[in-house]
Amino acid sequence: MPEEVQQPQEEEDEEPSAPFWMTTFSDMATLLLTFFVMIVAMSEVEVKKFKEALSFFQGRTGMLQSEAVIPSIKNQVVQRRLSKEQLEKYEELIQYLQEHNLEGKVQVNLTDKGLHLIITDSIMFRSGEAEIIEPSRTILRILAGIIDDRIESVVVEGHTDNRPIHTARFPSNWELSAARAAAVVRFLLEQTDALPPSRYMAVGYGEFHPRDTNATPEGRARNRRVEILFNWEPWQNEHSNPYLKRLIPPAKK
Repeated sequence: MPEEVQQPQEEEDEEPSAPFWMTTFSDMATLLLTFFVMIVAMSEVEVKKFKEALSFFQGRTGMLQSEAVIPSIKNQVVQRRLSKEQLEKYEELIQYLQEHNLEGKVQVNLTDKGLHLIITDSIMFRSGEAEIIEPSRTILRILAGIIDDRIESVVVEGHTDNRPIHTARFPSNWELSAARAAAVVRFLLEQTDALPPSRYMAVGYGEFHPRDTNATPEGRARNRRVEILFNWEPWQNEHSNPYLKRLIPPAKK
C-alpha cells in the first residue's frame, strides 16, 4: 500500500512583537515631532525661553509621569493677568536679581492674588533705621513699572525679629516695622507710575509674624523683612467691607 505523502504544514503566522496601536501612535509621534521641528526652523528662538522650556523635560523619562511637563494651567492664567509691559518688567526684575546675586535676598512669587515680594532687611535698611538704601531702591524702581490699572492695591508689610529695640525714634519693633513699611510706600508714591495714595496700605507687624525661628541668627535674618503685595483685587477696609461697617459704629458728629 503506497505510503501517504504528508503535505508540509503551513507555519502559523508569528504574533506581532508589539500591539497594533503602537504603529499608529508612532506615526502620530513622528508627525508631531516633524511639526515642532518645522515651527522651530521657521521662527527665531530666544535662548532664554528655549532653556526655560527645556528645563521642563530634564530628569523625565516619559510623557506619562505624574509630574507636569508643561507649566501648570494656574500659572498660565496668572501670567495672562499681566500686560506685556508688566511681564517685561517682571523679567527685568528676575534678570536684575540674578545678575547681582540677590536671589537669596529677594523672593518673588507670582500668585493668583498678585505679585508678592519678600525682601530681607539687610539690603533695604541699615540696622535700626528706616531709610531705604541700595540696591533696594533699584528693585523698587523696577517694581514701580509693574504698577498700572491692573493693580488694584499695594500692601506693604514690615517685619522684625524678636530682639528688642529702644531708641529715641523707635521705642519698639512696632514703630520700626511700621516706619519701614511707610518708607517703602512713600518711595513707590514718588514714582511716576504710582497709584492714588488711597490704594496703598503700610502695616507694621513687629516680631509677631515670623517666617522662621528666632533662636538662630539665620532664622532672625529671615524674619527681618519687608513684604510687598501688588494685588489684583482691592484690599478690604472699613470703607469697602460691609461686614466691618456693621462692626464699627459711625463716628459721632
